[in-house]
Amino acid sequence: MRGSKLWTCVFHLTLFGLIAERALAGPPLTTIQDVIYKADGTRFNGVAYIEWKSFQAANQVPIATQSLTIAIVDGNLRVRLVPTTNASSGAYYYVRYHSDGRIQFSETWAVPPSTPAINLAAVRVAVGQQTGGGTLPPAGLEIGDITGLSGELAARPVRGLGYASNRAIRTGATGALEAVTGNLTDCVRVDGTSSACSSGGGSYTGPGFVDNEVPSGVIDGVNTVFGLSDTPSPAASLELLLNGIALSPGVDYTVSANSITMLAASAPRTGDVFRAFFRTASASNPTSAAGGALTGNYPNPQIAAGVVSNNNIATVAGIVESKLTLNFPTHTNANDPTAGEKAAFSGTAGVPSASNKFVTTIDSRLTDSRSPNGHPLLGTQHSDTIPTTVTRGDLIVGQGSSPSWTKLSLGAAGRCLTSNGVDAIWNTCLYTGFQPGAIPFVNSAGNLSENTFQLRWDSSGRKLSVGSSLTDGTLNVQDQVGATSLIVRSGAAQNGLALHRWQDASGGDLARVDSDGTFNSSAIQVTPGAARAPWRDTGMAVDPPTRLDGDAWFNTATKARKSQQGGQTHSAPQVICAEEGSLNQTASLTIIGNCTIPAGLLQTGDRLEILVDAEQVGTAVPWTVITLWGSAQIAQRSFGPGDTMFALRGQSVLFTNGTTLSAQHFNGSGATITSLVSASDPYQAGLAITVSGQVNQIGLGSGIVVRNLTVIRYPAQNN
Repeated sequence: MRGSKLWTCVFHLTLFGLIAERALAGPPLTTIQDVIYKADGTRFNGVAYIEWKSFQAANQVPIATQSLTIAIVDGNLRVRLVPTTNASSGAYYYVRYHSDGRIQFSETWAVPPSTPAINLAAVRVAVGQQTGGGTLPPAGLEIGDITGLSGELAARPVRGLGYASNRAIRTGATGALEAVTGNLTDCVRVDGTSSACSSGGGSYTGPGFVDNEVPSGVIDGVNTVFGLSDTPSPAASLELLLNGIALSPGVDYTVSANSITMLAASAPRTGDVFRAFFRTASASNPTSAAGGALTGNYPNPQIAAGVVSNNNIATVAGIVESKLTLNFPTHTNANDPTAGEKAAFSGTAGVPSASNKFVTTIDSRLTDSRSPNGHPLLGTQHSDTIPTTVTRGDLIVGQGSSPSWTKLSLGAAGRCLTSNGVDAIWNTCLYTGFQPGAIPFVNSAGNLSENTFQLRWDSSGRKLSVGSSLTDGTLNVQDQVGATSLIVRSGAAQNGLALHRWQDASGGDLARVDSDGTFNSSAIQVTPGAARAPWRDTGMAVDPPTRLDGDAWFNTATKARKSQQGGQTHSAPQVICAEEGSLNQTASLTIIGNCTIPAGLLQTGDRLEILVDAEQVGTAVPWTVITLWGSAQIAQRSFGPGDTMFALRGQSVLFTNGTTLSAQHFNGSGATITSLVSASDPYQAGLAITVSGQVNQIGLGSGIVVRNLTVIRYPAQNN
């Protein structure tokens, strides 16, 4: 009883402190309450949008720029606001009343401090009247004073210079609205131009439109086949409405020609309203006069004069040359070369003659043609080369003031020698004779080298091996001597681009590492090992400031795993113990169930659920069981030989200086005892929850056993 009173006192003191702190932290409020009527005597229904700029309340609490939406139902308006008449300079409220989708009226409020509720007459001010801090409210609002208004106005078209009343409107080159020019009887095209609708008594019959047709067929919930008066063209133009709700093709129905087949779940039932809207194909070809780039009459118009030019014709069409040849001949073919002479353009042999007139030595750009002879790269046929044998991979260089071409070969003392014996000292020498799959690189001596055992490219298999010659994957990276390390560093222009992507054969992302280090994957599979767990979250002492639904993390300060759902943070329960106890067959009180809670795990505000199930076995004798929270006793029960079962269902609530323990415990016959105690054990240092038992008569093979001791922690969480 003493513990109960102590807890009640602590609870009320804590509650009073919280209320007092909250009262000191917030600004004072004034209640505005009134009933609004319309001019016809009916009550106003709608919403009031209340907006204000930043100011300081009378108790120096800062009020941020914001807005508030208040529903007005059956004329009733009620809202609580910070007073402005005793606030900082320029404090006032701008109120707009909305109803029927538009602003009905607006006004300015100056709210005085008041304990009882006040009506609208006490807060409404006229334009120019002083409000909070002695500042005059604006006589009129500027566009910039209303949040988002500038952007909304900028997104709307404006009147252009060609705007006119009672005319069709089009958008001009600048996007401004302009009137369509032309006669009042003209037709307007999609691009905004106009011309006569028809001439010569012609007519145009375009697509037909069928609206609000009732499909033929019995509406009884069983029939699924219905007919239309015509075939929808295109088929996608068909729109079916069932009781005003649009149905989805392929989900609710299928259509073939003018026949509709409903899915059984979507079949109209008796009393349903079933309607169809669709377009039909053109009844005939147009017969009106053509216009624009065409002339004549439909259905056989012609291209108008002056429409087609070289700018309209693609170069690959070859129409320009054909036009010159067919319509504008500029020469005769009498002097054209013969077929054999035309063939000589691609190369001839022999000397110039009357019959070989396309080979000449007179033109300095041409020489006597001759048949080419085969020769090696560094052969005697070239006067500027030094004859030698060339191997694949050799580098040919030019030397001397009058360069002669030769290959480099490795000489003594790391020098590169030319084949003419001239000793030319080079910083590096060239490696020749590369092996298949070798990737050349500059070695530690500065020479071009290769190592197919450590760096290899399989061109046919498109596989690169680094650190080994195993081409068993697209990329194989090994370090057989030192430590393996693979670094991918983002670029200066990385911004939001992914740092690394893994994709399927179609180019879709299977997994990726974003530029901020976030790893995205459709699934993660981990495998535990004998030496470590498969997953570790090192956590941090505070919750992450930016959280989305589905996020999960570990908080090291509260020793709790947390997650985000529905815009709130939630802590996960923890099973601390769930195990079977031991057997005691003595008359000495012995611990038969123990749950040890480590230091630093329990936090203020935590709640623990404690479940104990014990049983007397063997010959029925009197027995006793005691459950402790540290040194504090949760429950003690003594039973006669007829009671063989014991169950305890309790919980502990942790506050700053102690713990409140409550429990219900039962015997086999259902007798229930409730206990409520307070404990001062320092739970932050760790403690043990123990169950002890004894038999009160020995030598009969009787004993007390704990069938299960379960302790579940619910970490503190403030939402």
